[in-house]
Amino acid sequence: MKSKLISFFLLFNLVVLPAISQESTPKPGLQSWYSADGSNELIFSIGEDFALYDGQLWELKSTGEGNFTLIQGSENRTLRLKKSGEKSILAEADKEIPIRSSKSTDLKNRKIGQTDVTNDFFRADQVLLQGVFLPKEAMPATITIIYNHAFSDDQLQFSGDVDEKGRFKVIFPLDYPQEVMVRIGNAFFTYFTKPGAKQAMIVDEDSFGSGVEAWTKVKSIDFMGDLAIENEEKRLLNPEFMKVRDYFFTDSIQKVLDPKAFLDYRLELMKKHEAFFKNYFDSIPVSPLMQEVHLRNARIYAADQLMRYIWLHSGIIEGRLTPVDVPEEYEEAVKNLITNDLEDLMTSEFSGLMREFSMPTQPEEMQEISRQVSEKRYEFLKKQELSPSEIEALEDWYKQVKAGKPREEIILTDEFKNLSKTYQSEMLNFYQDVQWPFFLAKIKGLESIPRSSIISTYLDLNFLSSGQEVPEEIQIELNTLNLDPNILSIIENKIDDFERSKNAKFVEGVAIAESADNVLAQLKEKHPGKVIYIDVWATWCGPCISEFKNAAILKKEAPEGVVFAYICAKSERETFENQIKKFQLAGEHYFLDQEAYQQFDKELNITGFPTYLLITKEGKLIREGIHRPSSGDQLLDQLKEFVSR
Repeated sequence: MKSKLISFFLLFNLVVLPAISQESTPKPGLQSWYSADGSNELIFSIGEDFALYDGQLWELKSTGEGNFTLIQGSENRTLRLKKSGEKSILAEADKEIPIRSSKSTDLKNRKIGQTDVTNDFFRADQVLLQGVFLPKEAMPATITIIYNHAFSDDQLQFSGDVDEKGRFKVIFPLDYPQEVMVRIGNAFFTYFTKPGAKQAMIVDEDSFGSGVEAWTKVKSIDFMGDLAIENEEKRLLNPEFMKVRDYFFTDSIQKVLDPKAFLDYRLELMKKHEAFFKNYFDSIPVSPLMQEVHLRNARIYAADQLMRYIWLHSGIIEGRLTPVDVPEEYEEAVKNLITNDLEDLMTSEFSGLMREFSMPTQPEEMQEISRQVSEKRYEFLKKQELSPSEIEALEDWYKQVKAGKPREEIILTDEFKNLSKTYQSEMLNFYQDVQWPFFLAKIKGLESIPRSSIISTYLDLNFLSSGQEVPEEIQIELNTLNLDPNILSIIENKIDDFERSKNAKFVEGVAIAESADNVLAQLKEKHPGKVIYIDVWATWCGPCISEFKNAAILKKEAPEGVVFAYICAKSERETFENQIKKFQLAGEHYFLDQEAYQQFDKELNITGFPTYLLITKEGKLIREGIHRPSSGDQLLDQLKEFVSR
């Protein structure tokens, strides 16, 4: 059977469609224009009283035929739309952009993306995503962003509101460039982003079907802002790849092939996927970034499926997943598919692959760990002062262990159960004591970046996410494992944050408001005649945290009559308090839950963290031109000016 399968893929004749149909039907309620260079980047879109432009949502006022004023807070921008022969021109000041009212179908001559993400790894920053949702029926209330994290166990989720006109905004943190999943109404899709990106899109729910056939259907999504051209390329490429992905065939065949046969099959399928992408890139221009992401993902996807085979081959037996053993050569073949390139982090399967390595799954692995734990338990209990009956119960249990009886088949006497219960706390860490060196041996041979990622995931899975402290001996050993410095720093910060959260001691001079209702009104009422400097931040915001380092000096040198207030949003309460302790942030603090932040955002239209605001002595809110703490004398001079007015 194996040879027939491999022959089938060797004889596979790859065909790439020469062209891909484009939707050109005008979106209901919106009028849109696209770049005239064939990239199909969304340049300008207008609704009844709002517009999408320059990657953001604006209030819209028409000031005559073809003339528009865009308003966002105190910022105004004037656009002029005019015809120029068969094309149109969108003009702003001295800048003119050739545009067209429908997407181009000439893919062979399209402009491709040129975004370089080289400097976007380990750059903890945020993404601002705005846009418009066109519902098929009822309007959803929220949009959710979901994505994996290469250094943590759990998926991350962030949500934003969708208003009655379909407008949405969501701000979320990102450590490196990658695909994220968007869920809004019945629309589920992935798009590519990077730290610091400002992006916008229009999503038409009517183009999202259900069932397998929807996988190969081109979805109606328009992209604007950072990586818009690359995401348009991805939007057209992904449905074509789904036609050759062979997801269901692979799912079924892994249940009947032995490890060696499945390894051969999956490596051949990887070559098929790589050949598809290379043929596609030869026939249709695609950006260097999207070429790299998809070719890397073909390899990482293969490695992930090979690891998943271990626990999916036998499937569910008697109500639980039943893993299988694979030979050492199988695991080595998987390791050979993993590089030390940061760019592998961009692939959609990388984080899942790291999790596969972070836990023992094969029966032989689990049996060996269980055997070593039993040996430690036996040696420990032998050293205790036991009664003759307890010694007999211990020896009876150990005899079954030495005979190789599976753990679930060992007969435990009441005497042994009571003995184990008596010394339960002393033996609690035996499993982790055994698993840690076993785990390190398992990932030996992997290079620095994947090994560091797996260790970070392991510590999160086995300790931090379950509320357990990372043992001190493991913390010490981390510095001897030649980990990537950036990932080691992430691990150490997570451990520090966990330990700090257990410390009940708080910072002197901190006042956390009991209520976050109408924060600005509370501040004005509490500090009449004062200048109030407001820092709007989130616990995951890298730039916010960087600014905290300047807080102590700022407060020491600031003029009298200035109050410092911090408003934290889109964050976990425990992490919020943790950061206040960590950076000794004395001042007025407000923590906004989702409902409070929604109201706050409606009033102020927060487009990123940190945002700095100022309330004057007269109670007037100023939100433009307020300097950051890191600006030093510039901010101090600004505060002095407001105090002296």
